[in-house]
Amino acid sequence: MRVISGKYRSIKLNSLEGMATRPTTDKVKESLFNMIYCQDTNVLDLFAGSGGLGIEALSRGALNVTFIDGSYDAIKIINSNLDKCKISKEDYSVYRNDYLRAIKILAKKGSKFDMVLLDPPYNKKIVDNALENLIDYNLLEDNATIVCETGSNETINFIDNRLEIEKEKKYGNIKITIYNYREK
Repeated sequence: MRVISGKYRSIKLNSLEGMATRPTTDKVKESLFNMIYCQDTNVLDLFAGSGGLGIEALSRGALNVTFIDGSYDAIKIINSNLDKCKISKEDYSVYRNDYLRAIKILAKKGSKFDMVLLDPPYNKKIVDNALENLIDYNLLEDNATIVCETGSNETINFIDNRLEIEKEKKYGNIKITIYNYREK
């Protein structure tokens, strides 16, 4: 696993041992980041794992990334990858927390994001719950991009008239769904 493009290009990232976390493959990551625009965005990487997606966003010009993961081991890997890339501490925040609790805390702080990266465990309907809470807790800027990585057979059932699917693409057993959020 490596950074695909941008200022941290080709840096190899560490990943977690075992099957609890599955990093997004380089091929899928490259395709995904060719479909979205990161320049000058504030990004929330809600199920950060090894931090690969958020680091890719920083490499491609994101202003700031907030990394959230509930695993202590994942937080250690995220921090080691940020150090490995020599990313300035002003450009990111890392928190160990459950995603629902993190959403509530970020809302209390008044945080708003231009982009959200959602790559939770597959087939657990977590994306539906995360989308609903991101909207309910007002964490999305108008015109925000939300990237959801799910299993290819997984269906996102959450519907809100402020969310519009911009792109959806399958890569083997992975599906990427990109939403645009519009306040009405």
